[in-house]
Amino acid sequence: MSAGIRPDPGRLLRWLAGLALAGWAVLAFAAEFTISKASARLQDGTYLVDATIGYELSEAALEALENGVPLTVELHLQVRREGAWVWEPDVVDSRLRTQIRFSQILGTYQVTSIDSGAQRSFASRDRAIAALGEVKDLTLVRADLLDPAETYRVEMRVSLDIESLPLPLRPRAYLSPDWNLSSEWSRWRLRP
Repeated sequence: MSAGIRPDPGRLLRWLAGLALAGWAVLAFAAEFTISKASARLQDGTYLVDATIGYELSEAALEALENGVPLTVELHLQVRREGAWVWEPDVVDSRLRTQIRFSQILGTYQVTSIDSGAQRSFASRDRAIAALGEVKDLTLVRADLLDPAETYRVEMRVSLDIESLPLPLRPRAYLSPDWNLSSEWSRWRLRP
């Protein structure tokens, strides 16, 4: 090494930090959940929700699914009066859980509503995941529970339920971005 050139340890640290951040960014964007076309409509005195949810599962989650680990997603719905005080209760605060599972014996994928027990089977993983994201005619709230003089805010979010994973997998899932899968909140106004 010549006497006039000195190594810059700060540059190396910045490069390593940039590399690490780039790796996390790739992991963060590699798998995500997205909610689109979310809306509520009035039918027979009840507001129903329709939405399309895109589930991009991480490689770790897909590998677990292929090896028989059931994956549970939780849809969180809230309805609040717009401008409500913090201590005012939500009009609706519900969590609906749906599970996708691969049956190695049958070679099919099952999508099951944990709340109702309704189950559908699919020959392909992609079709099962697409069906998991089809939200149609989901009961939100009865119209008579809403004040026609008020405006309400509907919020919807979906996430992978780590607590429903088998116990030996949970510690790893809590610490890995491969398992921390959720959507942003989807928000819209509802005027009765």
